[in-house]
Amino acid sequence: MQVKSAQPVRRITWKVFVDMITPGAVLLSAINPALLGVIISLQQEVSLSWPLTIFLLLIPALANCSVNLLNDYYDFISGNDTAENIVAEAEGPLVYHQVENPRPALIYGLLFFAAACLMGIYVVIKCGPVPAAIGAFGALVTATYSGRWVSTSHMPIGEVLSGITMGGLIPLAVYVSLTGRLQDTPLILLRSLPMILVVSQFMLENNTCDMDRDYAAGRRTLPMFLGRARAKKLADFLNIVWLTSLVLNVAVFFSFGLPVLAASLYMGRKGIAGTFREERTRDNKLPATGALASMAFWISEGYLASSAVHLAVQWLMIKLF
Repeated sequence: MQVKSAQPVRRITWKVFVDMITPGAVLLSAINPALLGVIISLQQEVSLSWPLTIFLLLIPALANCSVNLLNDYYDFISGNDTAENIVAEAEGPLVYHQVENPRPALIYGLLFFAAACLMGIYVVIKCGPVPAAIGAFGALVTATYSGRWVSTSHMPIGEVLSGITMGGLIPLAVYVSLTGRLQDTPLILLRSLPMILVVSQFMLENNTCDMDRDYAAGRRTLPMFLGRARAKKLADFLNIVWLTSLVLNVAVFFSFGLPVLAASLYMGRKGIAGTFREERTRDNKLPATGALASMAFWISEGYLASSAVHLAVQWLMIKLF
């Protein structure tokens, strides 16, 4: 299965740029985890510094945009993306649009990364070295995920590292920056498990569908070690863990938001069912990733909405009583 390429363009247009940064992925894997960190911090009744909070939301978003741009660039110049092996426009924007000069993608990716680092300096000045250490590890993963010489996306650890970094370390870094409570790390990571699994599941899904393509590109991802059948079983098991962790986290920490969570799960029921039903093959990649995207959206947004409603109800009860 392949998509028909668009007319060639000499440079990266705005449309190509948007396709490369994939806003939906940035929302699910960067902005939402950062928002979770803010919400958990508010539960500690801290007084937020809004400039600091805005920077803490922007840093992971910029870093994720950087990863997406660099990944597309290196897949293009290495020949991993070709007109014959992309199944969606957003999967290989540079190839789909037949961009003649892809180098600006490298420059944009490095600029996004530099902007995130500069904002990180402000966070270090305001919050000290602990958030910097967490951020430095995340930056290392970011820099090596799609690197030319060292690339964790070519190894069977990319799925785990990406999930922990984006879904776990982002909420932790935001929380520690706003509260200074590093001792709460295990609890924050536990409460971040739904976000960790959002990222890891997308990685696992894509890599399972792309096994043949990745083999040709020299990638050795986790599904290639497990095999397609075992990778699907692992994904189904993680889906169950994902849903269980979501319900338990809301029930224990954000109980007033349970009705909101129930509504979000109802809205996402088709996507949830689809993730267990769809085959993880190259020809079926669009339906498979579409079902996962629907599930991930309703779970992530439902988790955030549930926690926000819980905080609002708590605040209202304090005001009234």
